[in-house]
Amino acid sequence: MEAVARPDLLAVMVHLAGTVVFAAVFLFLYRESHIIYFGYWASAWALLAAALFSNLASLLTGRPILLYPYALLELAFTASVFFAAASVFGRFDLRVSWAALLVPVALALGYAAGAMSDFHGFYALDSLLLTAAYGWNFVAFRRRWKTGKGTGRKLFSAALLISSLLYSHYALMYASAHLANASLVPAYLRYQDLYDLVLETLLAFSAMMMWMETQNEQLEQLNHELAQSRLEIAASARIDPLTGLLNRASLDQACESPEQFSGTVIVADLDNFKDVNDVLGHLAGDEVLANVGNLIKSSMRREDHAWRWGGDEFVLLFRDQSLESVEQRMQTIQEKLLRFRIRGKGVLPIRLSWGAAELNGRSLRETLEDADHHMYSRKRDKLSAAKFFGTA
Repeated sequence: MEAVARPDLLAVMVHLAGTVVFAAVFLFLYRESHIIYFGYWASAWALLAAALFSNLASLLTGRPILLYPYALLELAFTASVFFAAASVFGRFDLRVSWAALLVPVALALGYAAGAMSDFHGFYALDSLLLTAAYGWNFVAFRRRWKTGKGTGRKLFSAALLISSLLYSHYALMYASAHLANASLVPAYLRYQDLYDLVLETLLAFSAMMMWMETQNEQLEQLNHELAQSRLEIAASARIDPLTGLLNRASLDQACESPEQFSGTVIVADLDNFKDVNDVLGHLAGDEVLANVGNLIKSSMRREDHAWRWGGDEFVLLFRDQSLESVEQRMQTIQEKLLRFRIRGKGVLPIRLSWGAAELNGRSLRETLEDADHHMYSRKRDKLSAAKFFGTA
């Protein structure tokens, strides 16, 4: 190979220092995130740093033979960029990695075609391969983050695309010089190491931004999950586990709340529930309470409330409902309970006694006491009637 017009020494030195930093940055990102994509980029920058070191040694010693390891390391860097694209989805995808075969295939074809007779031809071939490698990364990265948000991802994607376009320009310039057998390329390409460094800096900077944005997203997700857990814990602390209704503590909170309720309050009690426990056992009694709770929940609207006050007593708040309409709804619940069946025991009619009271501007606690008084009055009337007819 014949030597190409020498690149700027200072530009190569700055580029070398930059790639060492980039390799360290991506290695840090890989170790912190365990994202294999960052790992391949760390390897790529390490190979590029080795290539630039070989190029620098050739410039300082004037020994062109050192450009051969530089060329091999440059091609290894290009292959690593292809491999990075194959790992963008979080695992190494063999279906994507085949693109790395372009490196040895292009090298063989270039050698057969005489493109390797000088370094202009090599630079044209290498730049063409890097055009494909950065472009392949851009396509794969966009597919991976097609619905992704974040400035870092956008900048990284843009840097990949611009790098692909820049290397296509290099390929055109060096190919023109090779085909024209010119000994020189445009003077500004002596500083191509600086142009590369700018885009590589953008890649490293945007990768750091991506990592920080990912950390923030994970933190936000964790905070969301913690908030959901707190809500679930708070909600479960207000729920009676047997009936699924709100518990006594929740009822006490509602009574102490400054909220002004409107509608009708019901206090309901199961008749002779003690006999169910004594005759059929407490498991059967629990089944009765659970099914009564389910029936009450299914009979109420979203804006209504139902509490298990304690034992077999329940408190129901029908918002903005008149006394007459609530009485009809309680009759419907009673009719369903009369058809109640218990597993292994058959039909077990459940009877309710309830008392109703309208809020009419009163506090929930005061109205609750009024409804409780009406409920016990109804139970006494039932008991008196049963004794009169001899069914008690």
